[in-house]
Amino acid sequence: MSVLTDPDLDLAGLDPDVAYPANPSVPDSDLHAVVRFLSYGSLRGHFDGRPDCFVGQDLSVYYRRGERTFVGPDVLVSFGVDPAQIRKAASYRPWDAGGPPAFVLEIASERTYEKDLHVKPAVYLEVGVEEYWRFDPTGGEFFAFSPFLQGDRREGDALVPIEVGADGDGRLRGHSRVLGLDLHAEPSRLRFRDPLSGLWLPDPDEALRQRDAAEVRATAAEARAAAAEAELVALRARRDAQP
Repeated sequence: MSVLTDPDLDLAGLDPDVAYPANPSVPDSDLHAVVRFLSYGSLRGHFDGRPDCFVGQDLSVYYRRGERTFVGPDVLVSFGVDPAQIRKAASYRPWDAGGPPAFVLEIASERTYEKDLHVKPAVYLEVGVEEYWRFDPTGGEFFAFSPFLQGDRREGDALVPIEVGADGDGRLRGHSRVLGLDLHAEPSRLRFRDPLSGLWLPDPDEALRQRDAAEVRATAAEARAAAAEAELVALRARRDAQP
């Protein structure tokens, strides 16, 4: 949680983007930046085309109207909102967006992990978040005495832990009700999987490789079709040349 204070400032008289400005953070490490980017890209690709869903990263989320009190989750997902309107704004204001984020993910770092564990649960409860997830990309360097994947779910006026256990392949797994997805964690990587289809959500790198592979297959298919057509033309030519 961060607070920008100015007791003489009347926020109600300002443009909302001026009253509640963006406060982007700098990733704490390359590992932090990569995990955030891939997690965000996986979820954005999965929910792309859903008109009432917004997937964001590193947004200042203000949650006390009339105060410059905000928190900056690494990744967030909101439902029942207008994505186009949120993307135009400098920051996320639940009263303008149509509601608070339903899902929030924080990626631990040396600078933030203690707040992720001990401060932000209460903050996200106040924000109105339905699920708050935490991931230690080092595999336990920061969350030394607890699982490196953790989640809390809102029940009434409290957050309760979400069950996280082994998935049989050496990863930790927990289920997000609000996303309808499983989270699978291993050191340096967090992945999402649709438990109904059994399919993994591709991250941006995987999606690019899949597109490249599809283009290669399409090019090869076109070449085979062209060769078959050329062979057919040659056969017809030989047939027509016979007396």
